[in-house]
Amino acid sequence: MPFWFYVASNLSMRLHGVHAFDAFPMVVRCGGMLQAFGPDAGRKVVHPETGETTILCEGFNHKNHYDRETPCDPDFLRKIAKDTDARALMRWFGEDVVRAFQRRRGFDPEGVFIGDASYLFVPDNPHYEGSVKLLFDEHDHPISEEPYHKISDALKSRCQWRRCYKMVTLLHTNRTLDFFLFVAVKVVSGNDHECPVLYDLVKQFVETVGKGVMKRLILDRGFLDGKAISLCKKQYSIDILIPIRRNMDLYVDAMALFQESDVHWVECKTSREEAKKSIRLRPKVIAKREKKRQEKLRQLKQQQPPPPPEEVLVKKEAAAIGEFRSWSSCTVPLTVVANREHYADGHQELWFLIDTKKVQDPSQTRQEYHLRVSTEERYRQLKGFSDLTHFTSRAFSLVVNQVVFIMLAYNLLQLFLLKKKGSSLLLTLSSAPAICSSHGSTLAH
Repeated sequence: MPFWFYVASNLSMRLHGVHAFDAFPMVVRCGGMLQAFGPDAGRKVVHPETGETTILCEGFNHKNHYDRETPCDPDFLRKIAKDTDARALMRWFGEDVVRAFQRRRGFDPEGVFIGDASYLFVPDNPHYEGSVKLLFDEHDHPISEEPYHKISDALKSRCQWRRCYKMVTLLHTNRTLDFFLFVAVKVVSGNDHECPVLYDLVKQFVETVGKGVMKRLILDRGFLDGKAISLCKKQYSIDILIPIRRNMDLYVDAMALFQESDVHWVECKTSREEAKKSIRLRPKVIAKREKKRQEKLRQLKQQQPPPPPEEVLVKKEAAAIGEFRSWSSCTVPLTVVANREHYADGHQELWFLIDTKKVQDPSQTRQEYHLRVSTEERYRQLKGFSDLTHFTSRAFSLVVNQVVFIMLAYNLLQLFLLKKKGSSLLLTLSSAPAICSSHGSTLAH
């Protein structure tokens, strides 16, 4: 079986929302695979006696003794996917697929990338290869033994043990959030730390597409690593934006400096012009529907009692101080951006971001960091609408197969919508052979 057909078949299944390989015949009958790949893969024929239209496939090994309606047996496709090395498949996604997207100018010149990690929950079955069982709180955040004993009994009752994997990703987007493109993914055990995994993905991406494509990397505090941040800045020319923890010496130094009276604070506001630019053009029907929905939400909000003063945000401010060098493991100068939030009861909350580039407008840096929230919505879409965690097999290779091809199908749809909006290239299943470069032979069997 050709490698391109293996890729196209998996993509067709994901685009049809099915993951079990026994549904492959249904995908062939109702999908556009036969039209896209021509009579070599299969064709529709009319039975001379009954007049019924059926699908006739020759197959690839010329050993068929009976008529078949799929180019290959579904179980054979499943065995190919199971025998494919999971690490090689993830490397193919992060290298060959990324090169194909680069050739089609799929990367925005702003070079904004977001790194994040998410847990993939599976049923409590120890036969899920590489999975572990961890204790999670009510918000699905892992909780260790010491913090667990400190919380109240009410909160303890909401904690539960869950079996899981961990998925680390690199997501590409722009400042206006016009598209979301996954460029690297790594599925590991749930108790593996995501920090070294992510920086390995960054290294893989830079070595694949070269320097200058990734210019900005926005991360969560779970990826704090002074040596890795310094390496990204010096060797890869990537500026990193990331929050800091309260237990860091850098946090103590920043807290002391930002208490000075000569610090220039900038109020963070979104101008009407910027708000208009961020709103995408919508059809009149959808715009009218959205207007009615907003009016309904305003009415419901007016009926509810007002929130307590300690929860009412009155004003947001930001300030920046550069040339911090008190983080010993980080060998590049850092700019600390302080974010101060004022509430109606008079109390203030302060949190810090560090940036490896010089900051001219701290309010813009604050706004840029909030792009990271977009990854949470991508994960929600993949898990809720693409069945990212609905694994039909306990083999780790098939778990990775499902994750990789769901993300690849998601990327192709994103590029299709983006190019269609610009009246340019159409990316459909027929482009699958182009994605399968010569390096794909490492996955073929």
